[in-house]
Amino acid sequence: MKNSVFHKYGDKLLFILALAVLATAIFRFGGKAIANVANPPIVFTQWWQDDIGKEALLDIIEEFESLNEGIKIILNTTPYEDLRSVLLYSANPASADDISPDSFPGDIIALDPLWVPELLKKGIIEDPVIRVAQGSGEGLLSFINVLYYNIEILREAGFSMPPKSRGDFLNQTRALCNKEEGRWGLAMGGNSSRGISDDVLPWIWAAGIELIKDGKPEVNSRQVTESLAFLSILNSEGIIAPGAFSADNNKKLEDFISGRAAFIIAPASDIDFLREYMGDEQLGVTSVPAPDNYTGKTFFGSAAWTAGVYSYSAHKEEARLFLDFLASKTSTLSAKLKATPGYSVLPDGDSFYSKVWDIAIAGENARDFAGLPWGELEIIFKEGLYLLFADKYSPAETAGTIQAKWEAAILSHSKVF
Repeated sequence: MKNSVFHKYGDKLLFILALAVLATAIFRFGGKAIANVANPPIVFTQWWQDDIGKEALLDIIEEFESLNEGIKIILNTTPYEDLRSVLLYSANPASADDISPDSFPGDIIALDPLWVPELLKKGIIEDPVIRVAQGSGEGLLSFINVLYYNIEILREAGFSMPPKSRGDFLNQTRALCNKEEGRWGLAMGGNSSRGISDDVLPWIWAAGIELIKDGKPEVNSRQVTESLAFLSILNSEGIIAPGAFSADNNKKLEDFISGRAAFIIAPASDIDFLREYMGDEQLGVTSVPAPDNYTGKTFFGSAAWTAGVYSYSAHKEEARLFLDFLASKTSTLSAKLKATPGYSVLPDGDSFYSKVWDIAIAGENARDFAGLPWGELEIIFKEGLYLLFADKYSPAETAGTIQAKWEAAILSHSKVF
C-alpha cells in the first residue's frame, strides 16, 4: 500500500449533506477588478486538490484571474483533518492581532458544512454563501454514502448478491467472518471526524428516521432504539473489525482494500480510489440495508464541500468575489467528480456511478444537522455508543441519554444565534 495514497485521502472523507446549486452571479462587483490589491496573493486553502486534480482548480483560478486583472489566487493544499483541527481547535482568535503567520488558514477556506455553525459562532468565517449552506444543509458539492462490498469475499461465503436488508447483512457477515484468518464483516473509522456520520448514522437513516425534526431531537424512539440494538448485535458478535473507536478513516479503507473487512460505508467520492486498488471485478456498491420488511422512504447521509471567507482576511472583497465565481462553477465541478446528488447527467456506461444515481433517486438526503452544533452532538452520540458497545447501557438507555443531552446542546446553541 502506497503511503502517499492514504496521505492523499487523510481523514477527509466527506463529509453529511446535499448539493447546493449556489447559482450566484459570477461577478458580485460587476466583473470589475478591485483596485490596489495588496500582496501577497489571496490564499485559497483546501483539501480538494487531490480529489479533483490540481489542473482543474488552476483552470478555474486562471479564468477568474483573466476576468479580474490584478487579483491573484494561490492554492494551499492541507489535509481535511488538519484543516479541521486548525479551524475548530486551534483558531479561536479574539482579534486579527492574535493571528500568527503559522496559524493563518487562508483568505478563502474549503469547509465541510458540518463545521459551519461552530465556525460562525466563533467568528472564524463569514460570508452569505456559507450562511446559505448553514441554513439549508447544502454545499457546493455532495457525495452520498454507500455500502461498499468485496464481491470475492461474498462469493467465497456463498452469496451472489449484496445484502438488501439488515437480516441479509447479518446472515452474510456471520458466514464470512473468520477471526483466525483475520477477516471481519464491517470496518469502521470511529476515530475520524466523520466516523459517526459516515459509519453509524447511515444505518439509522436507512430506516427512514429523521434524528432532528422541527429543530428538536427524535432519538428517543422505537426506530432509533431498534437501530442501536442492531449495531449492538454487530459489535457483540464480533462482526465489526477491532478498533472501531480507535481506527481512523485510513485504517478503515486499508482494512477493506486488504480484505480484512468485507464491507464499509463511505462516500461515493471514494469509488475511483477503491477501484484503483481493487478493480471492477472485486468492488461493489449498494445502498445501506434497511430493516427487514421496511418499505418506506429511506434517507442517505452524504459528505459535502463548501467554502467561506476567513473573518480576519485582509482581502475580504477579493475573497468573496472569487467565492462567488467558484460557486458559479458548481456544475463543472459536479460533473468532473460525478458528485451525487447534483451530477445533472446520468452516468453513461459506468455501472458504479449509475448505481449511485439509482440510490440517490430512490432515497432522500438526510439534513438533520443543518445549522446545529454537529461537533458537540457528535461527541454526545459517540459517548453513548461507546457505553452501548461496552454493555454499560441498553439500546433504550443509550437513546434516552443521547436524547436528553442533544436537547440541552441544541437549546444552548439556539440561545447564541
